Amino acid sequence: MPRQASDATAVRVAARVRAAAAVLVAATGSFLPDVHGRQAALFIVLSLVWVPLASTVLFAADRPGSRFALYGGPVIDLAVLFAVQVLLPDSREAVLLGYLVLVLFAAYTAGRSAATLLAVAVMALTVASNTIVDAPDRLGVTAIVPFTAALLALVLLQERLVRQEARATAKSQRLEGKSEAILARVADAVIVTDPASHVMQCNPAGERIVGRPNAEIVGHACVDVLGLRKGERALDCSKGCPLLQDAALPEVAGGSPLDIQGTPGVEVWRMAADGRRQPLLANASSVLDPDGNVVEIVHSIRDITSLKQAEEAKTLFLATASHELKTPLTVINGFAHTLLHYPDLDDATQQRALEAIGSRSLELTKIVDRLLLSSRIEAGRVSVRLDRIDLLPVLEERVHTLAKATGREVLFRSDVTALDVIGDRDAMVTVIDHLLDNAVKYSPEGGAVAVDADMTDDVVQLRVSDQGIGMDPEQVAHCFDKFWQAESTDVRRFGGTGIGLYIVHSLVEAMGARIDVLSKPAVGTTFVISLPRVVELTDGDNAEVDDAAASVAGAGEPTSIREFMRQIGVPAARKEA
Repeated sequence: MPRQASDATAVRVAARVRAAAAVLVAATGSFLPDVHGRQAALFIVLSLVWVPLASTVLFAADRPGSRFALYGGPVIDLAVLFAVQVLLPDSREAVLLGYLVLVLFAAYTAGRSAATLLAVAVMALTVASNTIVDAPDRLGVTAIVPFTAALLALVLLQERLVRQEARATAKSQRLEGKSEAILARVADAVIVTDPASHVMQCNPAGERIVGRPNAEIVGHACVDVLGLRKGERALDCSKGCPLLQDAALPEVAGGSPLDIQGTPGVEVWRMAADGRRQPLLANASSVLDPDGNVVEIVHSIRDITSLKQAEEAKTLFLATASHELKTPLTVINGFAHTLLHYPDLDDATQQRALEAIGSRSLELTKIVDRLLLSSRIEAGRVSVRLDRIDLLPVLEERVHTLAKATGREVLFRSDVTALDVIGDRDAMVTVIDHLLDNAVKYSPEGGAVAVDADMTDDVVQLRVSDQGIGMDPEQVAHCFDKFWQAESTDVRRFGGTGIGLYIVHSLVEAMGARIDVLSKPAVGTTFVISLPRVVELTDGDNAEVDDAAASVAGAGEPTSIREFMRQIGVPAARKEA
């Protein structure tokens, strides 16, 4: 309970006790026989002053934050104790004890300042009462000094306790805020259940995994909310949480943090709202009270759908890559075996065999090149050096090379005489080659392949289009993912390892450019690359381009792409003068 709430409760309880005591004492005085003198005066004061004032404080205490109830109650009690101290000298020791209780209560509810003022008033009233009463009834030094010391110690002790409580409260609030922030932002679902497996708490990640709002989760049975299965067996929570036994995690005593390092959890699954199988990694730990009884069970659940998809894609990639490598290797091995064992073949046959070996070797080299480049990109060892380049001759040369190599008509359309951009020439050659190869490969019926180039005030746009099989929205969303293939049937039909577009996307982003995809099934696909345009560079602008290049790849160093091509024996393309 917060401090303010507990203080208000204490004030209300004190007001009820005060009013009841006032009425009881006043009523008792009415029935006592032989009441006279100072006793009669005391009962008159209590009846005419204490009862109405205590009733007023009682009604005020029902209003939240009433300052009259907070401060008026202790003042009334102080006045009543002073009246008792003056009119009944024989009860002076009991009155001193009442003063101490009053100051302690004021310190708890109203704070140190109010308690200090009340303690000063107590000392003043004690001195005043000593002056008013007869000499035999006065308090001696042996009573005044210990009482004063007790008041001082009480105020100082209460101040220290209040400070400690304030620090503890602040720390508790920080920890609570920190835990709420962690639960709100953590990617894993955290679901807390009671020993009967009913959900007590669920963080936002849990709502996303379950697919329901918090109101439909909290209070419901865990088995109804999650519906976890291990293999084909549904997990039964009726006899305790099965994850506790399966995960074999240590229990948590007193709610202390649990070290789960090295405990990966249990692989389970549930049926998602869309009817798909949702793989999860789950573990659980029990929270014990001081007596060793389980009070809560904390479940940590991670959605591993993407990991499973990546694992499946990687498996498919390995199978596809193996197939792609095996095909040219089989041809090379077959023709090499033929040339070795049949040396008497005519020259034309030998020439065809050598040409087949050469073309398949080139095909094999391209596959290995893509695999190596993909690995270097994944490891972060591919960088680009930004420079001013004219893409127009690059595009014309790559389009001409592809048309000559494939025998396909590849159109190049542009109304400009120069396409000056900021980029890396080698990286752009790789990107253009991949997109052109992709356009030809996925246009098996001979549809048109075209490259269009135009520019605006600050952007040069390249569009590589085909009239092939196209892609649906889901395929467009994943086409740049590593190891991703549209369909295994297309992999076998068109070949490829599925990493070409991943390389394209990585290199385009490394140059600070952008690539978009426009595609429809059975209509075709268009890849659009937007590159920053160089417009009338001055000496200062040239310096800025050089600075940008140095920040990306390091001034004076060869790019990783050029070094990679040098290692595999590909000559560097000659730059235009």
